Formats: sequence, C-alpha cells, structure tokens
Amino acid sequence: MSIASSQVLFLGELPFWLKVSQAIVEAPAAPFQIHRSPSLRDALRRLDGEQWQALLLDFSHPSAQELLAARKLHDGLNSVPLLALLPIGDPQFHGAAATAGAAAMLVLGDVTSASLQHAVVSAINSNTLRTNYRKGTNMTLPLEPASNGLNRLPSANLDAISHAVNNLLCVINANADILTDQLDATHNAVRSVSQIKKATKSAADLMRLLKTP
Repeated sequence: MSIASSQVLFLGELPFWLKVSQAIVEAPAAPFQIHRSPSLRDALRRLDGEQWQALLLDFSHPSAQELLAARKLHDGLNSVPLLALLPIGDPQFHGAAATAGAAAMLVLGDVTSASLQHAVVSAINSNTLRTNYRKGTNMTLPLEPASNGLNRLPSANLDAISHAVNNLLCVINANADILTDQLDATHNAVRSVSQIKKATKSAADLMRLLKTP
C-alpha cells in the first residue's frame, strides 16, 4: 500500500470533527485521509465492508462504548487499529482507552496537524508490527512521519492535488455539519447547507473515481 492511500475512519461529535478537519487541512502532506462516519450504524457498516487502516474514535461520543463492544465480538473490526481521541487528559479516559486496546491516544486540546499525523502514523505502524510479528515476517512500515513535520509533498502531482482537495472538502463538510446542528429545521439556510453537503459528497466521490486505477 502506498503512503498516500491509507484511509482512517472517524466517529465522533461535531466539535471533535471540526478540530480534526482543521488539523488535516493544515497538513497537505499527511500520508492518510480521514473520513467521518455520521453514526454508529454507518461506522459498523463501513468497518465491516471496506478497508481501513485506522479508526479514530471520540471516546465522549454516545456510541463509543457500543463500537468498542462490537470490536471485541468481531475479529474484522478488531483488526483495525484504534486511535483514541480523548476529551480531556483524565486518568479514567486513559484507562478506558488502554483497556480498549488503543494503539495510540490523543487529547482533544492537544490536536494539531503535527500531533494528529504522529498519532495516526503510530497507530497504523504499531498494527503493522503486530501483524508481521504474528506472521514471523519482516516488512517495511507503510507510513513514515516526515522528519520536518508536514512540509513534504507527495511525489505524484495527482496525490498532492487529491490531498489538498480532500482536506478542503473535510473542512467544508465539518462546518456544514455544525451549521446543520445549530440551525432550526425551518431556517431558510438549511436548504443551502444541505446543497453544500451534497456538493462536497459529489466532489469526494469524483476524487475517489479519479484515483481508481
């Protein structure tokens, strides 16, 4: 798998998603893409039916415990490394994340483009090491953090463009989600926000098609 093809699924509250999306838009060279799942049901469906290299889970999300319980019962879900996103640096949350088998942890207040990249890369690489150890094989880690932070661009122009556009779409979609949550259902702007979300989804689908061999 190429560095730029790693996919991370996010399940969490809107304020967490906004923080994450703002961090990734500042990291055009981040060797992964993060996609938000709007519900537990959607997250379970996508984890079961699609290939993901990491799960970024907001531990304050109402469905977090249900998802963690499902991971224990389903080998396929449990094979995706867990990155715990904690609301505060409380020992109780750290303990819960450790018990859940989190490969990496990150406190919301500490989320930056650099810390997010480091946590995601650490989670993915730790899972690769465990897998290779069980198989008794050696393999180069799929992801390598940039030595100078986030200034390294992907070698292919298409990857660079894809990252930039996908990161921009993440920010647009995250802000649209927050507006939807704050607006009354009868507000005139609701339809406009809905159109923005549809447009971002169409653009994201197009970008995936362009990258498909």
